[in-house]
Amino acid sequence: MVGSATPLPQRRRAGTAAFTLIELLVVIAIIAILAAILFPVFAKAREKARQIACVSNLRQMGNAFFMYISDYDETYPMAYLWKERLQPYIKATEINRCPSRPQLPWYYGQGYNVGCQNPFVRGLPMLGEAAIVSPGDKILIAEWDRCNAGPPCGPPGLFSNGATCYWAVTRVHNGGSNVLFCDGHARWMNPDTYHSTTDHADASGYPVPADAVAVPEETWRKYWDVTYETQ
Repeated sequence: MVGSATPLPQRRRAGTAAFTLIELLVVIAIIAILAAILFPVFAKAREKARQIACVSNLRQMGNAFFMYISDYDETYPMAYLWKERLQPYIKATEINRCPSRPQLPWYYGQGYNVGCQNPFVRGLPMLGEAAIVSPGDKILIAEWDRCNAGPPCGPPGLFSNGATCYWAVTRVHNGGSNVLFCDGHARWMNPDTYHSTTDHADASGYPVPADAVAVPEETWRKYWDVTYETQ
């Protein structure tokens, strides 16, 4: 009978069709894939911007060094409280900070090349500018987790009340770090090329990993021994 017939499903009105569950799952999966691809790209771009700001800070530190040595008989400052000695030429401690490591105190994060006593490696403290050989190759400041830096021939541990560590390298900028040279230029470098395979130093100043390997002596002397002449 006509009165008892089951009504046919109504057609969907144009423009109001709903997504099926499968279609929604496909869209969610595509969004997740795009996010997995793009988020690391955005993170690297953000870190690149911080790296550029950090290089700018190092160059300004280089200018402060040049002004200091011009006032002090062309001689570099001593290692003790060297950042305080440069402050009259900087006037802002933010230049001492890396944007990627704002948690560090302002007097850490940039390691002054103090050389090493045993074996002897000539660093910069109290050295006349004219004594530097190939200043474009010699490290003035390396990004560091302490405030005094040195070559990978130095002993592990912390010295000068924690200010000095020979193994406190950092790889904060996309696997590397920024380095300021004695001629005033700064650039990103991988620590594998000028120091060692150390990732960082632990709280006691020992390299991590423990089996980190230093670059050959002729290589690290090229960068750290400011009176060394490459053969």
